[in-house]
Amino acid sequence: MTTTTTDTTTTTPHSYPSTYGLHLCAPNDRNGNPQRAYMVFADDGCHWVYEEGYIGSHAVPAEHRERIAGRWTRINITQAEYRRILRGI
Repeated sequence: MTTTTTDTTTTTPHSYPSTYGLHLCAPNDRNGNPQRAYMVFADDGCHWVYEEGYIGSHAVPAEHRERIAGRWTRINITQAEYRRILRGI
């Protein structure tokens, strides 16, 4: 009998068997600034949030972008939801 274990003690995305991402899009704020963020999830429940700002997908570290490689799911959210996500609520 062979058993396989996955080391989840590190936080690099390459240590997880599967990684997926959401592109969260809220309307621009009252000054016209974008309110968008990327959420990256791993199968073990770990997740990371990156504010997009004006640099787009490059706000996400290269190792996460490579793992997901254009497979982002876009979700439209409200400004209140966007603020809650950034605060971690």
